[in-house]
Amino acid sequence: MSKLVERIEAWMENLGRLSAWMLLVLLASIVLQVSLNFLNSSITWMEELQWYLYGASAMVALSYTMTRNGHVRVEIIHRKLSLRTRQILEVIWIMVALIPLYMVTLTHGWDFMVESFRIGEGSPDPGGMPFRWVVKGFIPIASLLLILTALLRGIRIWAKPELLEETELIHGD
Repeated sequence: MSKLVERIEAWMENLGRLSAWMLLVLLASIVLQVSLNFLNSSITWMEELQWYLYGASAMVALSYTMTRNGHVRVEIIHRKLSLRTRQILEVIWIMVALIPLYMVTLTHGWDFMVESFRIGEGSPDPGGMPFRWVVKGFIPIASLLLILTALLRGIRIWAKPELLEETELIHGD
């Protein structure tokens, strides 16, 4: 079971890295768009692409952040608790709050995407991007990734509570 969890987390970390590369494409499109603005020109679909890339990369990166123990918690209180208490609270939090929240976003995000696909939603602006359902599809995808990440995190923390003290992300310590 441990090897399977580690392989899934490694896969999710690769997705997180992919989302970071999306930001490089976002940056290039912003530089190009700003340059075009100096020439009193603009590309509508590129402006919309920037929003899409930002949203998609952020949603995918959320699960990566959780795999690296970089998610937000009230550290002032958390540090004062025993390791066993932190372990129990973390697993309860995952089961009672995170997974139900992600199930709601999965359900509503799926409906949101399906409706967009059904009506063939595209940009209302001339020259804008078609196929908005693709972008809206990142909501259920991110929700599934977060559910999977939360479950894996709960399993790993229950088996190894010392993981609560490790983080590879910089968070102000």
